[in-house]
Order: sequence, then C-alpha cells, then structure tokens
Amino acid sequence: MKKAVTVVVLLLIVTALAWPKVAPLLNQEAVAETAPSVERQLPAVETLRLEPAAFESKLTFNGSLVADNAIDLKSELRGKITQIAFEDGQRVDAGDLIVKIDSGELAAELSSIREQLALATTNAERLKSLFASGSVTASEHDDALSRQEVLKAEQRRLSLRLEKSSIVAPFAGTLGLREVSLGDLIEADTLITTLQTVDKLKVDFNVPERYQTQLQVGTPVTVWVAGHEEPFKAVVRALSPRVDTTTRTVRVRADVAQDARQLRPGNYARVELVSRDEAALLVPSVAVLQSLEAVSVFTVRDGVVVRKEVTTGLRSANQVQILQGLKAGEEVITSGVQSVREGQRVKVLNVVDLG
Repeated sequence: MKKAVTVVVLLLIVTALAWPKVAPLLNQEAVAETAPSVERQLPAVETLRLEPAAFESKLTFNGSLVADNAIDLKSELRGKITQIAFEDGQRVDAGDLIVKIDSGELAAELSSIREQLALATTNAERLKSLFASGSVTASEHDDALSRQEVLKAEQRRLSLRLEKSSIVAPFAGTLGLREVSLGDLIEADTLITTLQTVDKLKVDFNVPERYQTQLQVGTPVTVWVAGHEEPFKAVVRALSPRVDTTTRTVRVRADVAQDARQLRPGNYARVELVSRDEAALLVPSVAVLQSLEAVSVFTVRDGVVVRKEVTTGLRSANQVQILQGLKAGEEVITSGVQSVREGQRVKVLNVVDLG
C-alpha cells in the first residue's frame, strides 16, 4: 500500500515538473485545429485595388433651339393698314418697311401744329423786343414763351406717332407668316408677323447642379436635332449665375454652328457633353452605398472592413467616378457588400488589380 502511494506521488511530481513544457505544445495543436474552422466562418468578399485609369463619360440634356434675336412685330397705333411691304418668310434688312398704317389724320394734325408753332415763334420774338423796351409786361412775355414750348413738345409727340405709323424691321432677319391683311383696322398691340435671325441660333438647356462644374464658357458640346442624321457643334456662351430652387438646375446657353440655315428656332435639341479624365479612380456601381446621410464604400485594411465616405462624380453604365474619399492602392469591396459591417474581419477571396 505504501509502495502504491509512493508511485502516485512520484507521478504527480513528474507531471508538475513537465507541464510547463508540454502545455504550449498542446495549445499550438488546439489553435492549429481551430484556425481553419474560424477562417471558414469569416464572410468571404472580393475586392478591387484602385489604380488611376482613363474614364470617358457622356452626359445628355434636353434643350431647345432659340434665335439669337426674335421678336413679335406689333403696331403701337390703332389704324387701318394701307400698305403691306413683305411676303411670308421673306428676308429683310434692318430698316426695311414691313407695314404702313394710315397716317393722314396724324399728318394733318402735325401740319396744323407746325403752323401754330411758326406763329407762336414769331409772336415770342416780337414780345421779346417789346419786353426789352418795357412795352409789355413780364407776364405777357412769359406766356408767349410758354406757348412756344408747348407747341414744340406737341410737334415732337406727333412726329413720333407719325414715325410709328411705318413699322420697320429693327434688325436683319427672316419674317414669319403674315397675320394681317390690307385694309384691316388693327388695334395697338396687334400681331402683324414675327422676325427672327435664323442664321444665328443658340441652344438653351438645363443642367442638374451636381454637373455644373463640368461646364464653363467655351466648353464644346454636341447638339442632335430630329430630322438630321449628323450632329451640330456648339460652344457654351454663358451659364446662369443662379440655380433654380424648384428644379435644382442651372440654365446654360450655347452658340450653335450651322452653315445652310438647316435648323429652326424652337427645334427640340439633345445636347451631349463628353468629358474624359485620364487619371480617374473608378469603382463598380455595386460597391457604392447610398444613404440619406452620405455616400460610402467598404474597403479592406489588414483583413478588417473600413467604411469610407466618398464624393462621387460622373457615372457610366457600371462604374462610378470617385472624386474624394479614396486614394490609389486601397482595396474596395465589390462582392459581398451587403453582408459585411465596419470593423468586421473578412476573408478576401480575390483581389482585382485594374492597374
């Protein structure tokens, strides 16, 4: 019995002495057996390593062609049309007569005023001499001068009205369709025809405010118009200095180049802006997460997920340009995006290097 107790005690002593050396070996074996199991449990993702690449994008906007100068020709007087000096669609030069309104009554009134003015001028000169000699009072002299000035003003007024009886083209252009006939008694503000410069056109279109930095004075754009197989070139003339608070767009105007007056004001136009960045950072569209607070992507650093807020630029069918928030060399998660969260360890299955 004593011998058995002695053997047990010796075994315990040997075990205690050997345990510090045996335990690490046992722990290494346990970790080695557990590691593959833990790794198999990590979410699997695929990533893309960012490298600068050439990126060409095309933005399309809806617009309308507008004449450089365009007006409605209307009469400022009430009267009968005595002469129509144009044909439908005729080209005219500045100053060409368009329509003549009956001015007989005005001419008679003007003739009468001129006669009265001549008499008033003679009377004023006579009273001026008499006033100098003290033969008339100052009141009589002043009345004569006042009468003269009143008649001068009336002469100017009637002369202006007489000029308005002849409606002329204020600039060179193409007339529209005739809206009146010879002998018509028209009222003031009656539309007679239109006048437009069809050889010089511009296109007006609205650009969402997020794209306003893509355009500036001198930026070339392409204009497509229905009925024409080939596009027309245009150059941005000006941008509106304010953003429309209702539509959140900026109005842009561009000058359209055309040789043979092929286009017409009012034509619908599709405006295309092509831009190219030789060193853009691009990520797949599926990698971009959109929320009310921010736009972000998931990246991987040392096997751990990191969320990065980004500023996006232009888009193509399946790619998004990153303007801020990422830099070349970072790995962006492109597959398994919805199954990971920030700070989580992941298993990277494949790294695509676009460079």
